[in-house]
Amino acid sequence: MAKAIKAPYFKIETFGAVDGPGIRMVLFLQGCPYRCLYCHNPESWDPNGSDKYITPAQVIQKYKANESFYKSDGGITISGGEPLIHYDFCLEVCKLATKENINVALDTSGATFTKANINKYKKFFDYNTMWLVDIKHINKSKHKTICGINNTNELDLIKFLDTNKQRYWVRQVFVSKYTDDKNDLEKLGKFLKNLKHMEKFELLPYHTLGISKYTNLNIPYRLKGTKEPTNKQIKEAMNIIKNS
Repeated sequence: MAKAIKAPYFKIETFGAVDGPGIRMVLFLQGCPYRCLYCHNPESWDPNGSDKYITPAQVIQKYKANESFYKSDGGITISGGEPLIHYDFCLEVCKLATKENINVALDTSGATFTKANINKYKKFFDYNTMWLVDIKHINKSKHKTICGINNTNELDLIKFLDTNKQRYWVRQVFVSKYTDDKNDLEKLGKFLKNLKHMEKFELLPYHTLGISKYTNLNIPYRLKGTKEPTNKQIKEAMNIIKNS
């Protein structure tokens, strides 16, 4: 008998409004290869850090229990951690959701994507799937400073999605002294301009809401003292990106 597919998770948001289009149910899976300086979910890092598990069928059941609230532009977002370390689980959710005419957004850093596993990623193209891809930093060395790994995989994933005319958004977190350099913003803008099928770009302001989690987990918070950006800073940065 085949083993049932399930994945560890640490949180489910029933009415998420910032993780894809519309109102969405957001499932946060456990485990991540990145250690981003500004991560607001450090409890997600350890792949063995949760004793809660869920099956793809249960994901659909939970969604349908509140389906009337999500309407036609909503759906399910699978986030993390890095959701695609649970590839089989994510693929099965997308498969079941498509049968129910439910859109699934994969909120990913692209950490698990390589040119060697392209065919695995193409399987998602058969389903009602969109992508939310984070560019931690456009500069390879600064990217490694921020999260411990270079940016090759995430940039390759974005180009792969674009070449295959998939539905996707690109996002970056704006952090003073880390992702606010004018030259880097211009480089990011030029990269984005070469994309033909990107649906949306979001510049997300760094926030300090997750600091208490580091204290509770006894993890040093490496951005202590970093201020949240002002609306003016975000607007100016967006103008640089758009005009590059």
